[in-house]
Amino acid sequence: MQRYPKKNLSSFLLENKETAITSLVIVFCLALSVFFPTKNSAQLFTSNIFFLVIIPILYYKLILKIKISELGLALNDKKIGFFGGALMFLVNLIIFYLLYQFTDFNQNYLLSPHIVHNFWIFLFYELLVANMFVFIQEFFWRGFILLYFSRKIGPLAIFLQFIIFVGVMLLISQNSFWQMAPTLVISLTSGIIVYKNRSIFYSWIFSLLSILILDSFIIYHLK
Repeated sequence: MQRYPKKNLSSFLLENKETAITSLVIVFCLALSVFFPTKNSAQLFTSNIFFLVIIPILYYKLILKIKISELGLALNDKKIGFFGGALMFLVNLIIFYLLYQFTDFNQNYLLSPHIVHNFWIFLFYELLVANMFVFIQEFFWRGFILLYFSRKIGPLAIFLQFIIFVGVMLLISQNSFWQMAPTLVISLTSGIIVYKNRSIFYSWIFSLLSILILDSFIIYHLK
């Protein structure tokens, strides 16, 4: 019987050098986005753009020598994108409605009074603040993490990025679980469409629409 030599950790890392380095870059970006000192929301937003968007782009471009379109920055198949995105949007709304009706979500998902009582502030928040937040999430978690690891482990990358995202959010977030619930749902549903189409544009659009409809629904029932 032929025997194969056992591989130790060092030999495994050497054979998977690129994956190991990419994993370290991911940890590095997450750690800096969390622990980098910021004094206000503007600085927090700027740091997230740098650590979760710019660094991955530079890493792909300068180190891996891979086109940044591989980070999901391409339209690709529009039919799959829009159909999958619309289906994802519908699934999101169904889950949100079930959470609202049958759990404590409606009592624990809180919106600022300024957003609730002023339409223009609400519009500004959704189209600028929430929009950029959704883009950063889609770019880093789906465009960077999911699409990179999908070349290594296929569809399991959907669940890998979802599990890491849930773990990080539960670890660092000061909000209640229900406040995070919509983004946790979106991280899984958008992961599926990004894996199928290898583009973050459709998940970005339909994720934002999901949040917009959810917040509008919550505000309507508060008044």
